[in-house]
Amino acid sequence: MALIIDPDLLADSAADDASEEVYINTAAKTIKLVIVGNLSTDGVTLKALYSFLKEEWRNDPNTKNLAAFPFPMVPITDESFEWVDGWNFNADASRYLIRTAGWTVKNTSGNVIEKWAGIIGLGSIESNDQLYYDQGQGAVNIQLTGQVNQAVQILSDPNGDGNYADGYDRRTVFALFGREYAQLYGKANLAAIGVTTMDSIAYRFPISTGSDLKVTHNDATVGGANDPYQKIKIRYFPAAFNREVDSGTNRNFGIVIDVGTHSGVDGSAPGGASVLTTSEGGMSVDAFAGGTLRIHEGTDENTSFPIVSNTATTITVTGTLAVGSGLSFTAQLATPVAATAEEIYELVQYRLRQAADIDATSASVTGKTADELLTFVGSDLKCGLSAPTNPNGGGSGVIIEGFKASDTNRIAFYDNTAAARTYPYVASLSINFGDNLKNDASAKYWIYFTTLPGAGDDFGESGALIIDDNAAADMAGDVGGVSSVEKSFNYDGNAQGGRTPGTDAAFTAVAIGLATGQYVKQTGTISRSTSNSVSLTAPYERNYSNP
Repeated sequence: MALIIDPDLLADSAADDASEEVYINTAAKTIKLVIVGNLSTDGVTLKALYSFLKEEWRNDPNTKNLAAFPFPMVPITDESFEWVDGWNFNADASRYLIRTAGWTVKNTSGNVIEKWAGIIGLGSIESNDQLYYDQGQGAVNIQLTGQVNQAVQILSDPNGDGNYADGYDRRTVFALFGREYAQLYGKANLAAIGVTTMDSIAYRFPISTGSDLKVTHNDATVGGANDPYQKIKIRYFPAAFNREVDSGTNRNFGIVIDVGTHSGVDGSAPGGASVLTTSEGGMSVDAFAGGTLRIHEGTDENTSFPIVSNTATTITVTGTLAVGSGLSFTAQLATPVAATAEEIYELVQYRLRQAADIDATSASVTGKTADELLTFVGSDLKCGLSAPTNPNGGGSGVIIEGFKASDTNRIAFYDNTAAARTYPYVASLSINFGDNLKNDASAKYWIYFTTLPGAGDDFGESGALIIDDNAAADMAGDVGGVSSVEKSFNYDGNAQGGRTPGTDAAFTAVAIGLATGQYVKQTGTISRSTSNSVSLTAPYERNYSNP
């Protein structure tokens, strides 16, 4: 079947027996549409139905004396009509067969009791995609799959008195969504089409989807008890969360995607000790031994507590919350876990398809109607690019805590001012060891700056500086029987020995073993790249002896 635009494809049944596409009930003043004959779920335009009713009133083929009754409809435009004198559709099943139009319903006194808007989607939507909409009341599925052309009620006033206490007024809120597994998400709202208040006309919303190549795991994996997915929390804060990103200045973010860094204090502590759970906001341990535990949530944001004592799995903390209450507890720590940009994206996209609360604070945000948080542009992940709404009020900025360090250079965070913030560039250095070092249990390596602006700190001098990695730890250590190690370098921020940040760093790599590896030295340069490498291949040791 196809959409009916020709009134000649419609017929009125003499009785309500579903024998024809239309049944005109003059006693009830209703028009009923029936999926039979030429009418399918493809529906009929309201213009075609109006034209058909005119012909029926003129010709009266079923001898219903139709001319004795007020004509049911008044045309406003081709896509907007009024039902008048108490006429209306018999039920929603009939209304949902109308295409490409909106309409108003007036009672016998001429007062408006209903308004319906025609919702038409423009764009590429697969035939089995289930679109849905939100009028501020939660997600409601479109009647049919595929691209939408359906009417939606936007106003209800059963007694027609202009007071909507007995009905509702939803003319100012409407958003259309397309969210399917492994597809790019689509959304269109009133702002997207330049409308603030809807009326009984047809509206065309641009909405499309397409294949999402960044989603490669199924829902059972992403939504199940699997790491790192189960550790990832989405937190819509009521107050701004502060984090230094691109400089020494705190940047403000309202939404935090947390990969276990602030949610590792949970469950029952050993020995029946008291536990502080983190459903409200979360915690992170800045330094495990003798450091601090920091709480991020609302008025307690960034409150620090000294760690009194610790074991391998628990910490004991005392202190006072910002709101003034005392606090003393022992908590069990979970093992930290990091996630790739793609894994984080997969989990967030999965949550945004759930008709459930996805907010890991005490407030509630429903996934299906929440704004998108993450966008891939090529291989780069943009967080908060579209300035998503934070219903809890902390701001639209989005930041990820706990992503894998190797992804640092391809993630941008848009803060509460909609400015993009990126961490200083992290270069990487791959240090490769030959078999003579790999097989030497005593082998060690060091990576020095070749030259620095200061005096006495170049390689070959007594004050030679070992290059710090991105965590401010020496690039040095035992070879440990491995073929290679990866080191990160704060290319934009490292200022050791007066080095100019953001410039290439010349280095000298040395290694030495005892039983099988001789001394070896190589030079190189750490550039603004993640593919820097050096190979330390030591000659075989034939002369070392320590009886």
